[in-house]
Amino acid sequence: MNADSAFARHARPEFARLFRALHLDVTYRGGRGDHLTRELPDGGDGTEAGEQILDLVGGAGSSLFGHNHPALVEVARRCFDEQLPFNAQGSIRPGAAELARRLSETVGATTGGSYVVTLGCTGADAVEAAVKHATVEHRRRLGALQEEFERSLRRVRRDDVADVPCASGPAAGRPCAEVLVEALDRIAGLRLRDPVFVSLRDAFHGKTTAAGTLTHGGNVPEDLHVPGPQHRRLHDWTPDEVVTACDAERVPVHSVTFDAAGVPHSAVRHLSPVAACFAEPVQGESGVHEVPAETLAALRDLADRHGAALVFDEIQCGMGRTGTFLASEPSGVVADYYLFSKSLGGGLAKVSALLVADDRYVPEFGRHHTSTFADDDFSSRIATAALDLSLACRDRIVEVGTLLRDRLAQVAARWPDAIAEVRGRGLLLGVEFSLPRPESGLLREVFDSESLGYLIAGRMLHTHRIRVIPTLSAPTTVRVQPSALLEPADVDRVAAAFDDVAGLLSRGDYATLIGHLTVPAGGGWQPRQHVPLPRRDRPARPGAVDVPRVAFLANLDVPSTLWSMAPELADWSDEQCAAALDRMQGELDPFEVVRHRVTSETRGTVEVVMVAVPFTAAQANAALRAGQGPWLRRTVLDAVELAVSLGAEVVGLGGHTSIVTGAARDVVENDIRVTSGNSLTAACAYDLLRLRLAESGVGERRVGLVGGIGNIGAVMAELIAPHCASLVLVGRPGSARRLATVADGLTEVTDVSIADDLDALRDCPVVVSATNSSDPVISPHHLADDRKVLVCDLAVPGDVHPAAAGLPNVTLVSGGRIQLPGVQTPHFPGITLPPGILYSCLAETILLGFEPTTPSPSYGGLTSAGVLAARDLAVRHGFHPARIVSDDISVRPWTVDQLSSALEENIG
Repeated sequence: MNADSAFARHARPEFARLFRALHLDVTYRGGRGDHLTRELPDGGDGTEAGEQILDLVGGAGSSLFGHNHPALVEVARRCFDEQLPFNAQGSIRPGAAELARRLSETVGATTGGSYVVTLGCTGADAVEAAVKHATVEHRRRLGALQEEFERSLRRVRRDDVADVPCASGPAAGRPCAEVLVEALDRIAGLRLRDPVFVSLRDAFHGKTTAAGTLTHGGNVPEDLHVPGPQHRRLHDWTPDEVVTACDAERVPVHSVTFDAAGVPHSAVRHLSPVAACFAEPVQGESGVHEVPAETLAALRDLADRHGAALVFDEIQCGMGRTGTFLASEPSGVVADYYLFSKSLGGGLAKVSALLVADDRYVPEFGRHHTSTFADDDFSSRIATAALDLSLACRDRIVEVGTLLRDRLAQVAARWPDAIAEVRGRGLLLGVEFSLPRPESGLLREVFDSESLGYLIAGRMLHTHRIRVIPTLSAPTTVRVQPSALLEPADVDRVAAAFDDVAGLLSRGDYATLIGHLTVPAGGGWQPRQHVPLPRRDRPARPGAVDVPRVAFLANLDVPSTLWSMAPELADWSDEQCAAALDRMQGELDPFEVVRHRVTSETRGTVEVVMVAVPFTAAQANAALRAGQGPWLRRTVLDAVELAVSLGAEVVGLGGHTSIVTGAARDVVENDIRVTSGNSLTAACAYDLLRLRLAESGVGERRVGLVGGIGNIGAVMAELIAPHCASLVLVGRPGSARRLATVADGLTEVTDVSIADDLDALRDCPVVVSATNSSDPVISPHHLADDRKVLVCDLAVPGDVHPAAAGLPNVTLVSGGRIQLPGVQTPHFPGITLPPGILYSCLAETILLGFEPTTPSPSYGGLTSAGVLAARDLAVRHGFHPARIVSDDISVRPWTVDQLSSALEENIG
């Protein structure tokens, strides 16, 4: 098992699937400075200049000093050379002590404070530690207050003044003991409550339980949120709103004091369950947004108003990345706790730090909040050296960051319709792209807000050898977080790459922008796991639309259907279309393609909504063979749900969407009608074949039927059996038993044979084919060459090789086509039929829309009665069969006469 397969199977299956889809499935085997060395697909070492990738991801802020900075590597090497113990728990750790001292002094140089430092391994560790410490601090403060009031209550009782009323204050006139008892009750109530934590809109503080609660992650599934501490999110950053945001939580408590004459007086103080307020001075993962200084100041006031700790999360924005050691420094606001990680480890060590102001620190916290891997001297020494680098690089960070931002701002000014804004400072920048609106529904689905940044990342990686990714919570913003070592020449290169991408977006050149998706993917594909969700709100009926609305679901028959579904991709070859669809398999949700209105010859109008189900016939067949039928069915059911949410009263399943749902049986709905449309398909073929067989001699009425175990094939056998002299049921090897079941049900013909070799068709003047194969199954050599042969191909994509149509003795009719009445020519992308002609399955869907009370003739297994009912439905509305032979189209009314009625009565 290679590394890619092992990653997909045993490490991060969902990432592996996404990386494959976006062509970000690359491996890096080396890193130095701002560059990563990409491992080549052919196993090369990737040392050529073209495979050196400029890394602007920067470990999501961790690589402020690049990859493997020599000074930090030397520290690590010395640790190994000295055989420094990694595990020395329960002892004095000199490396941790030095790091803690240096952090306290460095932060204190800005804030004027002194701090006790708790070390951990990750940023989320630091956040969890801050939550835990704030909880302990809050509880201890309430406990101390409870002790104080209990002493006061004992004092008034001892001094026999319990019943003396307070002379002044908010509790004036009330007995002292009564006031104190009430206060103690309220304090006890607060101690029983869980503490409350406050964070800002769009905050990101990590993904563990408490950190995840503080995080405002709009792109994380709801069921992945584990309930954490009590939390309030501040959506309004207006200073006045921030300061008073939690006033409803404040609890008034009255105290009693005595003046020199022994007269009691009351006073009020407010307690609160709010334990801490968290903020990132620069919000990185929400798209790089600076929190205004006024808002940070208001948070300080809010925390003070509630006696809570103010926590500044500097994990991504601190350590000098924004040009000052503390990103909060320009605001002038001082917090009680500071959190660091990412760049603190210098890109080599996993380390984090919680700094708590001396006067708020709970000493016992350090005794009980411990971790096996915290405080190790290896990480601490590297982090201390990283602190030195941060201070030494401060001027360069400002200089390079200013240059980079200015160049990106110039690109944004050149392409204002593509780039919405460039934000940030220092080397923490974000470029927000405007969401494009391609004309085609397919590309609108491709370029959604969750995918845009990753598609841009793919273009920049494979074309410009620059590595970027979007921010987590705002994926239309691309993060730009290089190291302090970035050279001016690299800035030019970065600007040119962003200029290229913005220009492509502005010009609508989507084929070029996502051209990297047309490179064939390696490795196997696995579908994403289904996430159960409540069904969407359904529109009220009746009166939801002014005319009946139906929806037709269609998968892509062949990869080149992309050209009609998305004309913007017309320059792609067949191979490119196939490769792109292979990569995107399972990533696109069903989407609306187009709407048209169709009018009956006799009654009313129907609005038709076409919904694309994004898999090809070949992908459907491959998935079925691989045991991935549940994914296919779920995709179709999602499309049905979309259709119903759009107000459809009838849903038609075209192509493989009916096959993978068991002829629509898996679509369980009680308030709409569902059809596979296959009855009308069979009716078209029956109409043609019945006439042909009636006009033929006995020797010419031998029919070969391919696909007889399928839904259409089985009913075709039943329909044409009374008109045949002999019938050959042809299937693939291993299908004989199932074909025999079909043959046993045919009582109207005595000569029925079964074959598992397509050469059996050479004896058949009439051939009907209705398989679900994604590739042609009938080649010219399978057909007779010594007589005229009529081939009726009902499959989409077709079962008959195009070369067969060129044989002089073969008439190939593409069956299952319907001509609309009048001169109606609606265009449905992906359906490459002449104007005014539709597939029968789509036509049947429309016909049911004209008649609200007519049951679906094509739900589940087809019947002869259902086929004839579908034909009669088409007759009533002027929809007639169209026979397409090469480029010739013939349309003739249905053949309904006394003879056919008698025959059909026997069939029924």
